[in-house]
Amino acid sequence: MFNEAYQGFVWFGLAHGLAILFFIILIFVMILFRQKINVKLDLYLRRGTAIFMILLEFTYYGWVFSKGTPDLSLLPLGVCALSMYMTSYVLWTGNEKVFRLIFPWAIAGALLSLLIADLNYTFPHFRYLHYFGNHGLFLTANLYLLIVKGYRFTYNDLLKSSLALFIYACVMYPVNFLLDTNHLFLREVPHEVAFMYSFLGSFWVIGFVVSIFLLFHLVYVPVHVYNKRLKA
Repeated sequence: MFNEAYQGFVWFGLAHGLAILFFIILIFVMILFRQKINVKLDLYLRRGTAIFMILLEFTYYGWVFSKGTPDLSLLPLGVCALSMYMTSYVLWTGNEKVFRLIFPWAIAGALLSLLIADLNYTFPHFRYLHYFGNHGLFLTANLYLLIVKGYRFTYNDLLKSSLALFIYACVMYPVNFLLDTNHLFLREVPHEVAFMYSFLGSFWVIGFVVSIFLLFHLVYVPVHVYNKRLKA
């Protein structure tokens, strides 16, 4: 599981496709059997998932330290790390206000990470399991809170969440240069999508921020349709 021979992840190769397929099936099963989830099972599912994500993350920290290659990029300051920890908090406590803050962060961040897959290790290496496990789980968990638990997310919530992330990005932009990190991809986007912003030259970061705001709106479209169906 920790064998360095498992390097060589192929973008949209078999291991990548199977990981995405697994969570598509998991989400479909969750929706299909949502009426079967009683109060006791709901508590076990929520808290079990929260514990499992935290354990995966701390095992990852331990693995990096064992390799002797820790750096400040391990600090949980990126959108996905924050989404994972805050989703774990919501799963444990049921705090709907925090859910409304981080829902678009978690959905957009997880979708981008699952598709782009900025990863060096393939199955069955632990890093592969950690990367897809945590991103896939906090994506599924937020959909669970929306669909199974019945938490609501409105357009007003989207604007508030977007503003909070914009303020956070303004803080993190200089912090990245101070720490020599790339949290929120504010210094460099993954090379798979860098071509999308090359025409903006040195202003690419503005285009990146705008594209995230637009992505939040794309995420909101099916939620808006879902909300309208509930009211019908």
